[in-house]
Order: sequence, then structure tokens, then C-alpha cells
Amino acid sequence: MSGPDEGPRSPVDPQTIDAVSTLTIEVRRVVEGLQGGGHASPHLGASVEFAEHKKYSPGDDIRHIDWRALARTDRYFVKTHEREVHLRCLMLLDCSASMAYRGSRADRSKLEFATVLLGAMAHVLVRQGDAAGLLAFADRPLDFVPPERRPDHLPALLSRLARLQPATDGATGYGDAIKRAADRAGRRALIVLASDLWGCDRSTEIALGSLASRGHDVTLFHVLSPDEVDLPFERAATFVGLEGEGDVEVDPSLIRADYRRALGRLRRRWRQAGGRSGIDYLFASTGQRPEQVLAEFAARRHRSRRTG
Repeated sequence: MSGPDEGPRSPVDPQTIDAVSTLTIEVRRVVEGLQGGGHASPHLGASVEFAEHKKYSPGDDIRHIDWRALARTDRYFVKTHEREVHLRCLMLLDCSASMAYRGSRADRSKLEFATVLLGAMAHVLVRQGDAAGLLAFADRPLDFVPPERRPDHLPALLSRLARLQPATDGATGYGDAIKRAADRAGRRALIVLASDLWGCDRSTEIALGSLASRGHDVTLFHVLSPDEVDLPFERAATFVGLEGEGDVEVDPSLIRADYRRALGRLRRRWRQAGGRSGIDYLFASTGQRPEQVLAEFAARRHRSRRTG
């Protein structure tokens, strides 16, 4: 039984765990430099499973020439094999003040939603033999849990997730968090950022693109409340700036159409930036179930691997 000051053990309820129990998360492409595990990666050399032939090229190890194929075809082929690789995943979680927003139509705040989403992802990763870690940040990095794949690592990671609270003010330090991730993720990793993206600028896009260019598999979960998507309010109100902006008094009905168009442009920009940089962009409304978003992510990963 937990002591009174131990805090919650997991942000993920049993129903969510059950819903994601059959999911698998794959890398979108071969991730070199990983060892052991559950993701196919082509390498030359001894292995348990033959993959395919490729034409011999100068510099290939002659020990892997298929001499039988040479006798049949009078051409040189090299055998390649598949070995299993472990995936290292570092999950970046935005805990800035704006992530505390719940809105009028969602059961969870954005931070609570993202916490459950990443907690469920950690369950899937550790269950399939991969490593999961956490970097929480607001205006500065707040908490770091190195990626591990031991089963006893998962409860500790979930407990750290459950203890996270949104900041009370200050701008979001995307740049520092992404730099810290680049320093600590290892040679190749799946790097996942869950954020509402408020306060980010062109430098954030460039920093994420730099991670992808260095060989990391980068995913962005853009988490917003339904109220932030369509601005349903009817009465004039004061909108409070949660990340250093000033407060604004406005009649939502007068700006709703322009606001929706601006948000649509923002989402298109991130999708297009992801397409250019190799970043996987997924929009997530807190009106959804987190396991639905994770299932969409896993299915997209599976399609990407199947189509090469």
C-alpha cells in the first residue's frame, strides 16, 4: 500500500493500458547504430535470419559472398541478414503554463492528456522490449529520466509523469529542451515532443529538423483543447496570456473566423515543415481518447514501414 506522500503511481488507467495492449510502435525507417531488440535492421554478417541478396560492390566483405549463387549465375552476390534492434525513445513533455488549460469540453487538461498519451506509449515500448525515457520542460528543463527498457523502469517513469505539474508562468523553452534531447538521446533515437506549440517560432522548427537530419526519428504531437481549435465562446471575455503575453479583452464572435483560419494555417505549416524535414506530425485534440491518438500513430508507423 502506498504511503501518504508517495504520490500517484501511474497516470494511465487500466482501460487505457488494455486498449493499447496489442499496439506496436515501429521506427519509420531503418535506424542504424541500435543494438539487439524488436526492429529489423539490415546488417552484413552472422544472424539468425537471412534477409536478401545484393550485388557485390568493391569494399563488401568477401566472407559474405554467396558462392552457390556465383556458381549458378556467374555473378557475385552478397548475403545480407536481419538482426533485431532495440529502439531508444526519449519523450519530451511541455509542462508550460498554457498546458494547464482544460476548456469547456474536455475531461483533461492538455498536460493531463499528454501525460496519459506518453505514459501509454511508454507501456507499449517497454512491453515490446524497447527503451523509454522522459524529458519534461517548461521555461527550462524540469525532469529527466534516461531511456531504459527494464520492466522495473516503467513504474518509476510513470510515477515521474504522474507528479508533473504545469508551470505558473513564463515562456516555453523549446530550444533548451531540444538541445538537451540532442545531447542525451544517444546516436539514434525516436524523439517524441508533446506540446501545444504556443510560443514556438521558426527556431523550434529548425531545431527539430536538425534532430531529424542527424538521424533521429522525430515525432510531434500537437495537443490542443477543442476550445482552442474552434473558439466557441459567445460572450466578450478577457483572454489571459499564460506564457508572458499580455491579457486581451475581445468579443470572440468578431474574431472567430480569422482565428480558425490562422490556426488552420499554423497546422498546415507544421505538416508541411514535417514533410520537408522528415518529422512525423500528428494533431491531437484533448476531446479524443489518448489511446485513439496512440493507435493512429502506431498504424501510421506500420504503413510507413510497409511502404518503405
